[in-house]
Amino acid sequence: MGADNPYADQTAKNTSAPWLGGGPAVDVDLDGLREYATLMTNQQIDIASRAGYLGPLSQGPGQAFTGEVLGEADAVRARLVANAGELTVYLQKLAESVGNIGSAARTVADSYRSGDATSAASLNDVLFAYGDKSVPRPDELPAGIGQTYQERQMAGGSASLPADSPQWRITSTTPISAYQTLETATAPSGERREVMTFTPPGGAVTTTTTIFGAGGEVASSVTTRTSTRITGNTEITVAEQFGADGKQTGTTETRTRYDGEQVTGRSTEVRDAGGETVRRTVETTDATTREQVTVTSERNEKGEIVEKNRVVTGIATTGREFAGPPIADKYRVNG
Repeated sequence: MGADNPYADQTAKNTSAPWLGGGPAVDVDLDGLREYATLMTNQQIDIASRAGYLGPLSQGPGQAFTGEVLGEADAVRARLVANAGELTVYLQKLAESVGNIGSAARTVADSYRSGDATSAASLNDVLFAYGDKSVPRPDELPAGIGQTYQERQMAGGSASLPADSPQWRITSTTPISAYQTLETATAPSGERREVMTFTPPGGAVTTTTTIFGAGGEVASSVTTRTSTRITGNTEITVAEQFGADGKQTGTTETRTRYDGEQVTGRSTEVRDAGGETVRRTVETTDATTREQVTVTSERNEKGEIVEKNRVVTGIATTGREFAGPPIADKYRVNG
């Protein structure tokens, strides 16, 4: 007789994924290749954005089996964490592969541009699109297409590394004043990142992240000003982003509601420069059972905010606050 699943309802909700349905058909022509490339890029972005939802898979086992536990529980914890890690790597590689396929399709389409694709078709052009360095570059391919990140860096291009990339290595953290610090980091490509943080007493925290290219030129500069206030039982944190020209590029507002010291809900809204919501995350927690529901919504092509992901966490089990009856109770023979 198999073990009973006390979270069957939550499992059903978390594994329901109607968004996996098939997409629209694409004609096999130059316009079709470009459309296909766009769809692949969108899928890459979608997969990458959903990778963040896997956090509970690796965090949950550690929270469920804390302190002194049986060896069997420790083995289960290790296996669950390992499986979560493998799934995360798989999705990273899947996103990378989908993006590469889309890039190859666009490169082939750009090689032919408005010409006759059938008569111009060449296996070498397709091989070049997939990174084969032994074949010649297509004559019709625009000069700005077909370079790798490293090739563009060596040529003096401005393919700057993202500010949150794991490739950055922090080299120093220097206090400038009682309220100001400067963090410096370098990347293998020769770029440098500087993060200046100003924390005045009782005021908004301002962080300016500047990335310098391998030649010392400024590749990007973003400033974030974060302020927090309390209204009733709600803590409101607003983070405003500004570009190098000083113009506001977006805002992230987080509202956290409390019942005493317990968090009962949290909502996060990401807005663009025009103040329109592009992403919303809402977390609700039952004050008694601590069951939690997290819903993430994003703006689609029509400008509508639609649900993209939903995670349901069951009630707390024994060993945690607000635990219900022990799962093993119904299996006890002598009470």
